[in-house]
Amino acid sequence: MSKKVSTKTLVFGALLTALSFIIPLTFPKLPLPQPFSVTFASHVPTLLAMLISPVMAAFTVLGSTIAFLVSLGPIVSLRAASHIIFVAIGCMMLKKGVNMYLTLGLMSLVHALGEVIAVYAFTPTVELTAKGGMVFLWGTVFGITIFHHIVDCVITVPVFKALKKAKLL
Repeated sequence: MSKKVSTKTLVFGALLTALSFIIPLTFPKLPLPQPFSVTFASHVPTLLAMLISPVMAAFTVLGSTIAFLVSLGPIVSLRAASHIIFVAIGCMMLKKGVNMYLTLGLMSLVHALGEVIAVYAFTPTVELTAKGGMVFLWGTVFGITIFHHIVDCVITVPVFKALKKAKLL
């Protein structure tokens, strides 16, 4: 039996997917050594979608993956694609009734680990060695991803609460 999707949910999902595409293309990025980048608010559409619907969240990951491929290249795009891991786990946790704040917090660790794996797997060893290798991976990629995730959660939660209060969700 198929589940009917309301027009409101479909439109909201499309808007979040569009935002996940537009933010990486238009928002300023912190100047960091490639393949790392920080575009604040870039996770907000995905985090919001994760709180609403797994399918919606998957589409936002796809949108940001394509946008980062266009704007910053394949390794940053692979980092964006790795978000599907924290989104899937986060959606499962939320479905099981785990507290939203705990889920968002724990997903910062999964998110950062996914990005470390993406960078490690697809960055030439010579390049990593030149940048300090494991210090770069764990200090820059892991550490700053956690910070970036938390900043985007600080944006996401009030937006989510406002949308709930306005009965848009």
